[in-house]
Amino acid sequence: MPLLRLVVSDLHLGTGVRQGELNPFEDFLHDDRFAELLAHYDAEAGADTETELVLNGDIFDLLKVKVEGEWPLEITAEVAVEKLRQCLDGHPRFVNAVREFLEKPSRRLTYIPGNHDLDMWFPATHELFRRRVAPGVLGERVRFITQTDTYHLPEGIQIRHGHQLERIHRVDYARMTRKRRDGRDVLDLPWGTLWILEVLNPAKEERSYIDRIQPLSRFLAAGLLFDTSFSVRFLARSTFHFMRHRVFTIRAWSERIRNVFTLLREEIVALGGYDELATRALRRVRGVHTLIVGHSHSPRFRAMPGNKVLVNSGTWMKMINLDLRHLGQDSGLTYVVIDYTTDGKPRTRLMRWNGTTLPCETIFYAD
Repeated sequence: MPLLRLVVSDLHLGTGVRQGELNPFEDFLHDDRFAELLAHYDAEAGADTETELVLNGDIFDLLKVKVEGEWPLEITAEVAVEKLRQCLDGHPRFVNAVREFLEKPSRRLTYIPGNHDLDMWFPATHELFRRRVAPGVLGERVRFITQTDTYHLPEGIQIRHGHQLERIHRVDYARMTRKRRDGRDVLDLPWGTLWILEVLNPAKEERSYIDRIQPLSRFLAAGLLFDTSFSVRFLARSTFHFMRHRVFTIRAWSERIRNVFTLLREEIVALGGYDELATRALRRVRGVHTLIVGHSHSPRFRAMPGNKVLVNSGTWMKMINLDLRHLGQDSGLTYVVIDYTTDGKPRTRLMRWNGTTLPCETIFYAD
């Protein structure tokens, strides 16, 4: 049977929007476009082509979902389920589109959690996802990759969300939870996730676009001139957070103070070199000719020596790029297609969804 794979990442579905009400934490406004994408490939593949949809991390932006009015820092299975429920309720068109896609027996779905939907590690969230998105026998066509960050394809292709490439977002898949005082398991969150919850989210309430601008360092440099008060407060909070979580910790704090410049170089400066981190990861791995990542929201297709290819599937968020090499680039609606020649060789392409030209569309809010 012919085989086709679609890889999407970084959709960042939040709790939804209602017309006339601003939700600064909802960055996915393309439910209809995504449904259109799935319907197109479903019709093109037909019943005779096995089609796999790979959701490669940060599909739901569970870090931006409040529970009882707060962003929880301790995520239990119950908290994770409540956050996912809010996102599913906020995006019925997305839910229905994926369910309709899975109705053909030749369709399947693979979910790789990223750093923004790390809550999808819990089996309880898998159960809710299957119940709402793939009920009954459809649930057998859904699987979750939770023991590692990598989905290995037999054709020499690796699919990774990419958060493990950055030290600040890295997790230990052998020890994903820690015990609370009451004995309940909570996710052992990396400090990059805590920074999002404690620093970036409050800043996004003031400037909803702050996480949609690349690179953040260039935006803040300009902000010191044009938005001084906000930028100074944001930098001060980030500095305090870094010192509290990475320097003045109870364990080995004196050693961390001595190595503070090493920490800065590895955990802060490295943020600007994600493409290079992914390139080095591909060079190191043997038997792999193609690495597909997401995470950085920057679509890339890079041919490398040795017939290796690095592909970044980008995002469906509306991004504004301040990097001079990609100035003004809007990276939205990109995805990856893997199809196969008649002799079984894979072909990987970076695509942008254009869809049909709409005569009009609903504007939920101006931002």
